[in-house]
Amino acid sequence: MARILLLMSFLLVCACSTENEDAAVNEDVLFLVLGKMSIYLQSEDGEHTLRDHHFVAEIMPKETGKILGGTLTSKDDPDFNLTFNPEGPQFLAHGARTMEPAALHAEHPDGTYIFNYQTRAGEMTGQPLTIKKRPTTDIMPEPATLTLTQNGQTVEPSAVDPETDLTIQWTPMKGNMKSPDSELADLIFVLGFDCFGNNIAHSGRPYNGKPYLTYEASEYTIPAAALDPGIRYNLIVEQATADVERYKGVPGIATYATLTFLDAATTGEATAGCPAME
Repeated sequence: MARILLLMSFLLVCACSTENEDAAVNEDVLFLVLGKMSIYLQSEDGEHTLRDHHFVAEIMPKETGKILGGTLTSKDDPDFNLTFNPEGPQFLAHGARTMEPAALHAEHPDGTYIFNYQTRAGEMTGQPLTIKKRPTTDIMPEPATLTLTQNGQTVEPSAVDPETDLTIQWTPMKGNMKSPDSELADLIFVLGFDCFGNNIAHSGRPYNGKPYLTYEASEYTIPAAALDPGIRYNLIVEQATADVERYKGVPGIATYATLTFLDAATTGEATAGCPAME
């Protein structure tokens, strides 16, 4: 009897340890992403060029969190395995990049993928996240058209006044909404980078208690204080469906998304010139 009780006690301790480790990753992880994305480049005259369609997964840490590593596998394909690697504080696993939507779906079918990852606070094994195209979403999302305005007037991307707030406007992505099955409305992210790689604008992300944009937004303003004269900028608008699935408290966002990139430049003389473009 004593031996049986000892074994039962050992099993309970092991189970609690695993549950605590799974729960502990909440201290480090803000959310996961599983996405199929279309990436477009917009020219100054408003024309769009497809860069590629892309499959990607991401582990986004909290501001004080730290990710150590992980892998992405597939519930339906035992041979599928991608490794997460650091890109800044977050970890990403990149799949295929294709020019045809059908080729991307053939490489990475809709379905359930499994996240296994380690953080400073613990380890998560077997977190599922299912990606599925909505009936309202195109086979891959079409690009947004971006427009720049200052003082209510449209400005050319190559002639931005560095002393005036810059507003980015965009056309909506087809079918974006608040899905009744998701705790988040569909999302929009706006980012800006200068030619030195500095992040000069970020519209925010969910789950960190700070403001962020949803599909209902149609513009975002970069303050003049973030701009400098004579500098090139890369502006990005991402519109994304957001189908959220929680596992042991960690939110995962499955998404079909489109990202539109627009190059811009401010007028005036730069105190330090941009690096030569490759």
